[in-house]
Amino acid sequence: MTRSVAIAAICCVLVLAAAGCSGGGGNHRGAKSPGKTPVRTSVAVGRPQSAILALPVGRSSAQFRITAPSPAQYEFDVTVSAPASADIGVSIHTWYGAILPSILDSTHDQAWCQVRGLQETCFEQFPLLPAQRAGTWSVVASKRSGPAAKVRVAVVFAKPSG
Repeated sequence: MTRSVAIAAICCVLVLAAAGCSGGGGNHRGAKSPGKTPVRTSVAVGRPQSAILALPVGRSSAQFRITAPSPAQYEFDVTVSAPASADIGVSIHTWYGAILPSILDSTHDQAWCQVRGLQETCFEQFPLLPAQRAGTWSVVASKRSGPAAKVRVAVVFAKPSG
C-alpha cells in the first residue's frame, strides 16, 4: 500500500468517526460550528500559507491556522524547514475534529527530507482527500526533545494537474 493510499484510508476513517461523534456539526444550541463559513478559494489556492514557529527547549509544539479549500478538489503540498539537529513532526487538525497525523512523521525521514548545511528541508505531496472538508485547519509542529528551534511550515493547495 502506498503512503498516499494509506493516508487517504486513514483520513476516511477519521472523518467517519468525527461525523459520528459530532452529531453532524453545530453545537447543542444550534449554532454553526467554526469553519462552516464558505471558503474563499482564491485566497487559499496557489499561495503558500506558512508560518515560522518557535519551539522552546525540550518537548514542545506550536501551531498556526490555514484556510483549506475543498480537499476533494485540491491537492496540497507541505514543506518543512528546520535545524538538522531538531526532530520535528507535523500533523493537521481540522475544524470538525479529524486529525491528519502523518503529514510528516520526522524531519529525519530521508524519504522526504534532505539536509543542506545546518538545515533540513522536507517536502511531501498529498492527493485529493474526498473525505475531508474545507475550512480552517490547524497545522501543528511538534518537537520531541532537544534545543529550541525555529521551524518554517508551508502548505500550498493546487488543482491537480492532468
